[in-house]
Amino acid sequence: MQSDKIKVGMVGLGLVSTAHMKGYKSHPRAEVVAVCDSDSARVQRFAAAQGITETYSSYEQMLREAGIDAVDIATPTHLHAPMTRMAAEAGKHVHCEKPFSRTVGEGLQASDAAARAGVKLAVGETYVFITSHAKARELIDQGEIGRPMQIRHRHGQWVSRDQPAIPVGPLDRGWRVDPEQSGGGLYPWIFDHAVHFFAAAEYFAGGKIAEVYSVASRAPEAAEIVGGAPHDPYATAEQDIPIVTWTYEDSAMQGVWMRAEPLNGKFDYMRGFSTTIIGENGAIEVLGEGGHGLLWDGEQQHLVLHRAGKETLAFRFDEGQDDIWQSGISYYSQGHINQVHHFVDSILNDTQPRYGGPDGAHAVQCTLAAIRSAQESRPVRLHEIDQGYAAYG
Repeated sequence: MQSDKIKVGMVGLGLVSTAHMKGYKSHPRAEVVAVCDSDSARVQRFAAAQGITETYSSYEQMLREAGIDAVDIATPTHLHAPMTRMAAEAGKHVHCEKPFSRTVGEGLQASDAAARAGVKLAVGETYVFITSHAKARELIDQGEIGRPMQIRHRHGQWVSRDQPAIPVGPLDRGWRVDPEQSGGGLYPWIFDHAVHFFAAAEYFAGGKIAEVYSVASRAPEAAEIVGGAPHDPYATAEQDIPIVTWTYEDSAMQGVWMRAEPLNGKFDYMRGFSTTIIGENGAIEVLGEGGHGLLWDGEQQHLVLHRAGKETLAFRFDEGQDDIWQSGISYYSQGHINQVHHFVDSILNDTQPRYGGPDGAHAVQCTLAAIRSAQESRPVRLHEIDQGYAAYG
């Protein structure tokens, strides 16, 4: 590095780009010096808003010509692994959005390229960087609930703010529902989001998932077509996975994820993502992305710690309202800021990122196991998902 700052080039200027930019701008030793997007008009708008003079519509050209130490990849999913490999081979550190790849093999090949090049590779798994989740992990590490034994994820409706506080990016998001470009085949929503849920399940439990079993359902014949948030292309799916269960390599531990929201024709008063972590002698209830509705003593809380024979404690993390959702949990933007700062610090301190390429590929493996389980109506062991298995094609 030629200066005391990590110089970054960003590629893909959609929804998360502004949140990532906040992370780089707020780190004293990072600077975004170049931006790239296939839409040249979008590049110019973003660059003008952020005060960046170096713009590209070609990723290859940015890698060749921009004086950068690292790249931030926030492009459609099918480009993540190829762009990671290209950056690594050009000697650039990489921060890549999730899902990291469409197959396990894609992710591991990109990870190997980074290892050969000796560059840092961080996968943008924000669920392990949200402040509320980090506090839950801290309490677990302190032994407050004993050994974690069961993880219960709950997913209700993400409710958008009337006016988002950051640009939500382009409306041309057809790739998110394309079976091959999204990587999800008949289940693009699950493929895009379940990597989050599995990453959080292992983060809280401190153990690896071994087997996944999905409960599949079909929309009622007369179901009304409902759309998701204004910034996404999802609509009520004919086929859905509303419940996923799993066991860990430690067979005494298990988990479940349950979804009830308008896109699958169900209702839950709890909004967004939330988790209950069941331990040997206590439990933690914690809100995640878009979370709202966790009450204790009649007041909204962000985390509640229950302990056998001890006083219940409640926590709030007042980092401002989320920039996209009606929620006091700042996924957009503080969660992304936390993860970007961690990436920059890993470069500066020559340490391994908390969530790297192999982790991202493992979350994809879990997600593909969930999709295969739904398709075949049986539990699927993770080792059955080999490097070439894909949900599409």
